[in-house]
Amino acid sequence: MIILRKKYFRGKNAVITGAASGIGRTFAIKLAKMGANLAISDINMARLEQTKEDIESIGGKVISCKCDVANEKEVNNMAENAIAEFTDIHFLFSNVGIAMGGPFEYFTLDHWEKIIKVNLWGMIYCVRAFIPRMLEQGYGHVIVTSSMAGSLGTGGMIPYCTTKFANSGFCEALYGEYKRKGIDVSIICPFPLKTNLIETVGMSIPPELFEGLSPEAIEHGIKLGKKYYWDKYNEDKGPLSGFCGGFPVERSVNRFIKKISRKKLYIYDRRYGRLLQWLRGQWPGVYKHVLNDLGKKHFELIEDTFKEAVNIAKNYENK
Repeated sequence: MIILRKKYFRGKNAVITGAASGIGRTFAIKLAKMGANLAISDINMARLEQTKEDIESIGGKVISCKCDVANEKEVNNMAENAIAEFTDIHFLFSNVGIAMGGPFEYFTLDHWEKIIKVNLWGMIYCVRAFIPRMLEQGYGHVIVTSSMAGSLGTGGMIPYCTTKFANSGFCEALYGEYKRKGIDVSIICPFPLKTNLIETVGMSIPPELFEGLSPEAIEHGIKLGKKYYWDKYNEDKGPLSGFCGGFPVERSVNRFIKKISRKKLYIYDRRYGRLLQWLRGQWPGVYKHVLNDLGKKHFELIEDTFKEAVNIAKNYENK
């Protein structure tokens, strides 16, 4: 099976967005080891260049460029560079995403616009930029990194779930329209992974929590509060045990690559991902209980995070 996986990628050309860290970086390095040629991009050029150097050190062929997927012009420029370098594009990994958590009523329209711009429009821009070339070729494979939150609605993550469900719906329709034209589609649905996603997470916070504290103290409290949240969220026996617990990225990406090479549509990194979808169709009452229980536990973690962030901010202020 490993030989078949390598054969699927060997000598092929892959575009990977968000390749500076996490899932994107891991995909890039593993595909390079399998003999793929790579066009990688990110907004963090320092980290992206490190990824490029690591690929070149193992003999991989790679080009890189700065690209904010929320900017259509930058996406089109990235696509032009990749096509000019490689001509054919066999794989597009639309991998960039940001997350947001907190009570729905405190999310501003700015929060909504930002996450929709990155998670939804970013994907649309990328696919629009490469689909014409794939149609000319008569083949291609679009891989979009969604989330388990794109299959399982989670209280406390409404903006994130909204965009990730949109990712999944877009990909299903894309598959239905283009499979007969030689273009495959895969939707990556990871459960929480031990990545640096928390660095870009936005939070909706009741403003009265930090009343009377300086902006510096608030910023410090929120920064360390988010770290507290992410550490707890990823604990194997933490408050969301049974639903979450962060997997090492490499472990999950190995599974993703295996399933991509088999041209699977929905790809999960945990076996109970498909079970949850079966529950939704077969036992909707049980599924509703899962949604309620997950939302309750997640909100308990969010409330604990708020308390932790406020205490950190107060201690910082009183130094």
